Amino acid sequence: MKGNKHQLSEDAKLCKRWAFGLTALLIIGFPGVMFLTGYSYSLEFFKGWTYLSFSWLIIAGLYIAFRPVVEYMQGKDGQP
Repeated sequence: MKGNKHQLSEDAKLCKRWAFGLTALLIIGFPGVMFLTGYSYSLEFFKGWTYLSFSWLIIAGLYIAFRPVVEYMQGKDGQP
């Protein structure tokens, strides 16, 4: 049981690092580079980027919300 908790803790740390890294890259880093180079955002580009960001947010939220429910329904060995 203790080994499972340790593995779960390690996996959670890895997932947090990936989540924060991707968020920083896609939401802050990519637009930030364009801002620093003097890129002039068009309204269409801004709308597209906003739609992409919110879509990512909604899909990630739904996945995070429903994945534990699906795993619970499948049971410990993948059987209901």
